[in-house]
Amino acid sequence: MLRTAWIFVFAIVHTLCCSLAAIFFGLFNPFSETVNGVIRLWAKGILKVAGVTVTVHGAEKLNPQQPYIYISNHQSAFDILAHVVSIPGTMRFIAKQELFRIPVFAQGMRTVGMIPIDRGNSEKARESLNKAIAILKNGVSVIIYPEGTRSQTGQIKPFKKGGFILALKSGLPIVPTVISGSVNILKKKSFRVNRGDIHVYFLDPVDVSEFSFEKRNKLVKRVRDMIVAKYNEVTRN
Repeated sequence: MLRTAWIFVFAIVHTLCCSLAAIFFGLFNPFSETVNGVIRLWAKGILKVAGVTVTVHGAEKLNPQQPYIYISNHQSAFDILAHVVSIPGTMRFIAKQELFRIPVFAQGMRTVGMIPIDRGNSEKARESLNKAIAILKNGVSVIIYPEGTRSQTGQIKPFKKGGFILALKSGLPIVPTVISGSVNILKKKSFRVNRGDIHVYFLDPVDVSEFSFEKRNKLVKRVRDMIVAKYNEVTRN
């Protein structure tokens, strides 16, 4: 427990420092390489102190100059850190509204272009998607966890459609993404942080031009089936 306490103390102080840096540099350009470096420094610092390694599979399938919509399963708060260090180029999150209530951290997130989403308010959720489209037009990728919350068991829950509507409106390809191992690092409703390995798998990008808005459910099924199949494959081995 002393180790976990040290990790949390470090994470709080490190997050505060990185948030202040993000606010300062983000005022000049929220999507600059400097801001991207601050965000990655934040993630790498916490991962290192926690004793967590991240291994990336399938990065060769991605064009670093191409913005994507990354759709991933969600197991742990460490998923965010793992994706920050594994996704190439400039990337931002659509994150739950609650995270934007944390002092300083919230201001940092807003300044660098992170997007809050109110899952209980459909009108505000649509506003968030419109903000995401504006960010995507700047060549910035977006990552979304369509389960809406972390899975306590690791099993993949049904997907919400917001991220897929975003893909259809923007016309950008979806990268189905599988994360495994993070559920063993920090489980939902637990404060114990374990050492371990996280694996991030990028699957073949999905061209959304094959799907109309009326066929969005088929798009959801296609992407979820890809993620579930890969997740089952890697967790069996």
